[in-house]
Amino acid sequence: MLIIIIAIIAIILIIPVVLVTGLVVVGLGMQTMNQGTAIPEVSSKTAWKSTEPFGIVDWSHTNSTTMTIVLKNNTADTLTLNKMNLTSSIQNTEVAQIPAYGTKVITFTTPNCSAGSKYAYSKSGISISYVGSTIPKTVFGIADIVGTCVFAN
Repeated sequence: MLIIIIAIIAIILIIPVVLVTGLVVVGLGMQTMNQGTAIPEVSSKTAWKSTEPFGIVDWSHTNSTTMTIVLKNNTADTLTLNKMNLTSSIQNTEVAQIPAYGTKVITFTTPNCSAGSKYAYSKSGISISYVGSTIPKTVFGIADIVGTCVFAN
């Protein structure tokens, strides 16, 4: 009987240690595999696509100093875009009417981005100012805008 009790206690103590060790190993493995991949970019683009009133359906650095964003009006109303900020110093102030469910390509002049390097614009600096029916409004970033600078030849 004593042997059975010792065996049960050993199992109760060993199983959690083995499980925690296994989870740590799997977590570290996943983190290592994700380094250098586009998972943060894919996750960020997924978050932005369906936001209202504006979604961002795509973005990229089209050359070393130009960032292009495709902005989509995800509402049933025509909206007037007044300004979009990536940061306090990177702005596009072109005023444009975007019809219901329509898109608008917006460009920004950015600091130099060399091919292969990563870029990130924090959600805290991203804002979109617009007018709906009559009231001016501003919405703020819900996810960072991130990616890798890749230019077509």
